[in-house]
Amino acid sequence: MAEVIEDILKEEGIVDIITKADVMRQLSNLGVQRGMLLLIDADCTKLGYISGGVQVLIEALMETVGYEGTIVMPAFNCDNLDPACYGARRIARENWDIIRDYALPFHRKLSEPDTTDALVHQFLRNEGVVRSYHPIYSFAAWGKYAKIICDKHPLHFGLSKESPLGKLTELNGYSLLLGCSYDDCTAFQLARYSGDQLPIKILSAPIEQNNHTVWKDMLDLELEHSGFEVIGQVMEERKIVKNMYLNTARCRFFSAREAVNIATAYFHIN
Repeated sequence: MAEVIEDILKEEGIVDIITKADVMRQLSNLGVQRGMLLLIDADCTKLGYISGGVQVLIEALMETVGYEGTIVMPAFNCDNLDPACYGARRIARENWDIIRDYALPFHRKLSEPDTTDALVHQFLRNEGVVRSYHPIYSFAAWGKYAKIICDKHPLHFGLSKESPLGKLTELNGYSLLLGCSYDDCTAFQLARYSGDQLPIKILSAPIEQNNHTVWKDMLDLELEHSGFEVIGQVMEERKIVKNMYLNTARCRFFSAREAVNIATAYFHIN
């Protein structure tokens, strides 16, 4: 049956099928080990055909690090911001009140991450996955340190050293980019909070308070990715990144702490 499926996929231009065993073998070759703490950023569309879909990828990650390890993924809800935070560039001003009146408050289980990638959405459906409480910058985690990482996520400066991202770095976690570029590396965001050169903004998002939806104002930086590819190139030159291909997707594996240190130095200069 597998041969029939593979023949069909080849006719459609998809050359390789990868299985859970293939994924686990490649993760091991890359350096992922039992007990590790992993921050995952992914573009599953680049991975080709995984037999069993993204759930198989999740199970391969879980089985590789084991429950004594921890898997963390960003589950951001940037689309949940008050329309005034975007301005007229995104939503016409005459529609702002409609959006505010009908917005749903952030909910750990029900609020859907705004990424189009299927991995985070499927990850949240798995038993034992917890999610931090932040209406914009929440994280989902599974494993030994999941609750520690997701507990007490500060509303102000949601990607700072007190956030799940900061805790992951303190615990000497690793960053794994599955098929995505350095532009999508969430670990680099932490470095942007190390200086005072960036303007602080007021962001507003709906939360539940006393059974009512209220718009909560939070101090934070605007999410952006300037310089991330350059930082990645510096890391490659310093040979702190391990590379491999999973099917047709280039994957990168490196220490989150080292990445943040290099990114911090970059942002202090630029």
